[in-house]
Amino acid sequence: MKLIFDTDVEEKIIACDADKIERILLNLLSNAVKFTDSDGYIEVNVQDKGENVAIFINDSGIGIPDEKLEVVFERFRQVDSSLTRKREGSGIGLSLVKALVEAHGGSIKVESKMGKGSTFTVELPAKILEIEGTALKEAAVAMDMNVERMHIEFSDIYS
Repeated sequence: MKLIFDTDVEEKIIACDADKIERILLNLLSNAVKFTDSDGYIEVNVQDKGENVAIFINDSGIGIPDEKLEVVFERFRQVDSSLTRKREGSGIGLSLVKALVEAHGGSIKVESKMGKGSTFTVELPAKILEIEGTALKEAAVAMDMNVERMHIEFSDIYS
């Protein structure tokens, strides 16, 4: 599987809860991995839109049926809720993602085509803190902790 990361900005500091943003991204990436074949791809694109930062997670996975697009962010709802489904999940991940994005004053949407893949778009406000030096210090601490957490988070996608 190919994981492609692209950005139009090298660094953008925004006021956010780094742990919650990490939870959002790891959940979306975990879902993309679960629903994409091993010869597929996942693209992550970050764009600076001035007052907002947009994060696009696009995959070549199985896609989501049109009639299910409206419910994917509802708690305990799954695209495949049958007892014989091939991919596990609790049905709360995307609901949690939406709640965390909205708690940051942002929005999330999904576009999908069956057999072609899905694109989740997260937009977050690019607010900054006025306390001098705090944002940079917290960003450095958060980056040190992220690598270790990623090993733990991706453990649920392997069979």
